[in-house]
Amino acid sequence: MDYDFFDYKYNIFGYSGQDFESVVRILYLIISIFLLPVLAEMTRKKGVKTAERIFRFLSIYLIIEEIFKISWESYWDITTGHGFNAGGILPLDTCSIFLYVLPIAAFGKGKAKRCALSWMSTIGVLGGISYLIFPMVLKWYPLFTFGAWHSLMYHFVMVYAGFTVISTNMLEVKRTDYLLGFIPHMLMALIVIPFDYHFGWDYMLLRNASGVPFVENLASKLSAMNLNYLTTVIMLGFYLVIAMLFNFININIQMKLNDHDYVHHKHEFKYTN
Repeated sequence: MDYDFFDYKYNIFGYSGQDFESVVRILYLIISIFLLPVLAEMTRKKGVKTAERIFRFLSIYLIIEEIFKISWESYWDITTGHGFNAGGILPLDTCSIFLYVLPIAAFGKGKAKRCALSWMSTIGVLGGISYLIFPMVLKWYPLFTFGAWHSLMYHFVMVYAGFTVISTNMLEVKRTDYLLGFIPHMLMALIVIPFDYHFGWDYMLLRNASGVPFVENLASKLSAMNLNYLTTVIMLGFYLVIAMLFNFININIQMKLNDHDYVHHKHEFKYTN
């Protein structure tokens, strides 16, 4: 096919998701599975200060690229006669929360920072991993295009950031922190829900659960009975369970990492003496 890196999906003639159905999708997953733990371990060895500097850079870069992406996509939507895609282009999705919590994690302090770090290492990790497995952008864009690059890179960074939070002990997870990761999610939901119901959108999947296995079919039936609010309750409950489950997993991971570091330093101390 004849297309340029910055070509828009409506201008890439002959493409109908071939990369999503091909080995390209599997390669992206395999490379990510290999790189993510390697990068997280490299960051862990450099320490928390280095991780925070990386987060500061990434938070600024991702915001700039998101602004460019929205401007670029809106330009093509409008000039090709499709109009401004208010129901799909605004940074109000679940994964969009990463745009807001990352700067707080990088520059913030106190409880707000703990909430941001907790979301990144729980719901953020799940969202990123889900996209590694099902990179939906490849249904509309070939791999070597800006549209694909932005989405694939963004979700890869989401997982990397979550892994880094845990591996560096940037957030010392406690059993009393089960709800911390859900707070940013609930705050975003309070903003999104009125728009979803007023305009018929499905940001954060809180109205129609679009694409969510099993729940989407249930949501369709509930919608037919004017019971969309039950879909919202189900989805919020799902995210709450994920935040609590991942928090429990993270506690155990940190305990193992701390035990490993203790043994390593103990042996190192004996060797030095």
